[in-house]
Amino acid sequence: MENILTSPVPFIRTGQALQSLRDSGYSIEAALGEVIDNSIEAKANNIYIYLFKKENKKGKKYVNEIAIIDDGDGMSREILQFYPQIGYSTRYMREDTIGKYGVGAKLAALNFAKRFDVWSRDSEDFDWSHVYLDLDEMIEKEENGEPYFIPVPRPKVLPVDWTDKIVDKTGSVVLWSKVDRLEDGRYAISYDELEANLRKELARIFRFFINGGINIYVNDLELLAHDPLYLMEDTFADKMLFDHFKKENPDSKVKEHYPATLIAEETIKVGPAKATVKVTLYPEEVTRRRGMGGDDFAKKLRIPENEGSISFIRLNREVSYTNVPRIFPRGIQEPDRFIGIEVSFAPTLDAYFGVRNVKRGVEPHGELRDQIRKILAKYLKTSRTMLDEAWGKAEREHKANFGEHASITQAASNTNAIMPKGNAKGPASKAEEKQILDDLANDVTGDDEETKEEYLEKIKEAPFVVESVDFPGNEFIDIKHLSNKVIIRLNTRHKFYREMWQPLKSISELDAGAVSADDAIGVCKRAVEALTLLFIAYGKAESMDVNPDEKYRDLTSYWGQFLNTLMSNVKNVI
Repeated sequence: MENILTSPVPFIRTGQALQSLRDSGYSIEAALGEVIDNSIEAKANNIYIYLFKKENKKGKKYVNEIAIIDDGDGMSREILQFYPQIGYSTRYMREDTIGKYGVGAKLAALNFAKRFDVWSRDSEDFDWSHVYLDLDEMIEKEENGEPYFIPVPRPKVLPVDWTDKIVDKTGSVVLWSKVDRLEDGRYAISYDELEANLRKELARIFRFFINGGINIYVNDLELLAHDPLYLMEDTFADKMLFDHFKKENPDSKVKEHYPATLIAEETIKVGPAKATVKVTLYPEEVTRRRGMGGDDFAKKLRIPENEGSISFIRLNREVSYTNVPRIFPRGIQEPDRFIGIEVSFAPTLDAYFGVRNVKRGVEPHGELRDQIRKILAKYLKTSRTMLDEAWGKAEREHKANFGEHASITQAASNTNAIMPKGNAKGPASKAEEKQILDDLANDVTGDDEETKEEYLEKIKEAPFVVESVDFPGNEFIDIKHLSNKVIIRLNTRHKFYREMWQPLKSISELDAGAVSADDAIGVCKRAVEALTLLFIAYGKAESMDVNPDEKYRDLTSYWGQFLNTLMSNVKNVI
């Protein structure tokens, strides 16, 4: 006989639903950003984040608790009781505030922790009131058929004396505990990497507030705003660049601000409101020379992560910084890491930008996407052209100072330390050696004596010097051995240079989208021909000796050995 159902069932099994919602897709910076949003809305001037760590059985550090403290207006006991409630917000669905859904701070906490506690007060005359939500308790009660209610806030002292952080005696403290999602390499390889990455991300997400005077600290280290457009002053990048150039030139005056060039600032009218698109080109101190966008200094400046990234700003708060599929005309190119792009909009356009209750990930669609794409088509081309011109100028200056092959010879010089010492003794007299160097300087710099002296000083300690120069005859390569260096001159008149070397070099200096496939393939085919002919010609040259095997055996053996060593250690320098 069929059972007769007489009792209704709950629409939601709250504990299990929240357990499922723990996988809401928050990164740690996005999750903590939800709490910082509340602090900013509460008019806090100082916001502190503390990551408390423990060691697991393997001795590896991990985060087990996180505290967020602010000196904002605080909450009354009536409002505080609703803090853990999903869906409650004093700003519910408003379009003039950062938050509006009433879920962010709660789901963010549960994404990483099973319990969160909140202390708050809105007057120094009151005690600190406390509420909490514990997911384990909720699930246990639910399994026992008991309802789970948020208790009335009770007076409770702070778990740590943070009163020195709360200057005006009002504010809030949020403590995430039972943190179980930040161990075993999740989100970062180590505790230190997690801490560093959190600082980096929050400094960018809240850059407008930090630049405006709101102080945010992670483990007592104050954050400097990181502006991926390089327009703001007193930023993380300004400090990095100042320190870098001051170290290089301690006695000279160094700039304190390194502004980008504003390429465009255009307004888009969409639906009920407007959005603004900004495009910038990074300063020459950052772009430097072609091929340097991935070196250690570029990584410290956070340049590689900017490649193709668009910063979406909603009410001065970044809600996304990532690539948007197929919005870059001709695709994302490596030099685009030096181009800053920002799209700012009001909450009235949330639907057009696909803003979610989780402030992570934005993708414009429809008419808005088309308008942004048209703007980028116009100004990315301008930016890329200007960048090519800046790189061309920098390359010309670099060649004037160091020579065409300086990047490679510098890297080869560093590798020379692990290679056998040469046996060549050089010219018989210092006068003869000086003449060889003077002749080289004349070939490279011309008749200007001051420039010549600067050049000779720059190559003074270099074990290898390679220069492309114009000299008569059929020789392609001229090698001179001095007492402490090898000078190699390449003849720019030679067919090998004109038909292989120069075309390859020209293509290497272009962006990926600036050369046609046919041209690139044609140059590569000729290069393969030229390299093959180079070795045939070398073999033919050896055959002009009556006993080449005995005479050149050591030469070819050393050549192969040193080529292998150099190619293993010198790469990605041009």
